Amino acid sequence: MAIVVPARARPDFELAKAYLTRDGAARRLFDRLESSSRTFRLTIDHRDDDHFDPNTDTIAWDPYSALRTTRGGRQSPPLGLEHEVAHAVESPRVQAELSGQVRARYDNAEEARVIRGCERHAARALGEGVRFDHRGALYRVRTPVSR
Repeated sequence: MAIVVPARARPDFELAKAYLTRDGAARRLFDRLESSSRTFRLTIDHRDDDHFDPNTDTIAWDPYSALRTTRGGRQSPPLGLEHEVAHAVESPRVQAELSGQVRARYDNAEEARVIRGCERHAARALGEGVRFDHRGALYRVRTPVSR
């Protein structure tokens, strides 16, 4: 496995992964993550701060933080995880290049790529809200697969 998941986080991670991989595109993302020559680390964040750090190949995820989109849709914590996995599996060169290109509603071209690509695909496949920007309001949920 090319992702190191802390033992205490494994149940939430596996639940989120099982939910997400009902979508074929998300399943391919996780296949890429797990077969990567890079070693990624998952850290659990309890401060609504999902992100990917390309300098340390660390994915930070809050399994109890969901998102209300600016158009009123709802996204579950697994969709936040999938979003960060999409950043992680992109080549560092491409990710850096896209991150440097400003996109008004998305902050940069890397966020636009992820939100308009695999995140949108998974959201539609799983019946969740779709984003049209890199904004929204975070809120707490009872389980990692709640909305």
